[in-house]
Amino acid sequence: MKKIILSVLAFSVLSGCSSAPTRLDTSEFESLMSGSISADVILEFTGCVYDGFLSSHSMTTDIDTKQQIRTDGYRVETYAGGRILLMSADILNSGHVELWESSAAALINTSGERQAFESCLVKYQLEEQV
Repeated sequence: MKKIILSVLAFSVLSGCSSAPTRLDTSEFESLMSGSISADVILEFTGCVYDGFLSSHSMTTDIDTKQQIRTDGYRVETYAGGRILLMSADILNSGHVELWESSAAALINTSGERQAFESCLVKYQLEEQV
């Protein structure tokens, strides 16, 4: 009986040690789309993405949108349950913008974030040079 209890306890402890991916876990994220915007519209683009991510899920879901100021620009992210990273958008001071999806988002509908990012990209993207 003691062995069974210890086995169950060990399994519980080990399975509880896994954590949700962070942006440091590069193998856990897939780039979905990217583009370039003018440095003059970085704040507007960031606001557009944030507002779009914020309205991507109904108020009855436990999805939070967070924005970070970083040394190289901004990052806008959505989290399930306040701590499981689902989607992440990088808006760099150089004008490079990119949308990333976490492996943890496999069972979550992230089409709202995708549409929001794409809509903002269409609105603010630099025209291609010929």
